[in-house]
Amino acid sequence: MDYLQNLKSEVERCIRCGFCVYCCPSWLAHGKFEYYSPRGRVILMNSILDGEVKLEDVVESIYSCNTCRRCLLDCPAGIDVAELVILARWHILNKLKK
Repeated sequence: MDYLQNLKSEVERCIRCGFCVYCCPSWLAHGKFEYYSPRGRVILMNSILDGEVKLEDVVESIYSCNTCRRCLLDCPAGIDVAELVILARWHILNKLKK
């Protein structure tokens, strides 16, 4: 599954600096809860790929992203979290429908 390799390599590039957090409308709308921030979603995606969390437990966070890409503007590593979210959604749909 090449998309999983791409997802993993992008997730691992995140330096967890948090610059992306404060511009995220989803994070603001959900009471500034970490898992609704771009950084939180990257951490969750890494946990999904490592088998540390169940997909059912992260669906709300992954689907709360509106993919506006504001976080990309503030990311020093240039990580497109919206693109990662789209890949994660595809992965979730494929795994949960089985």
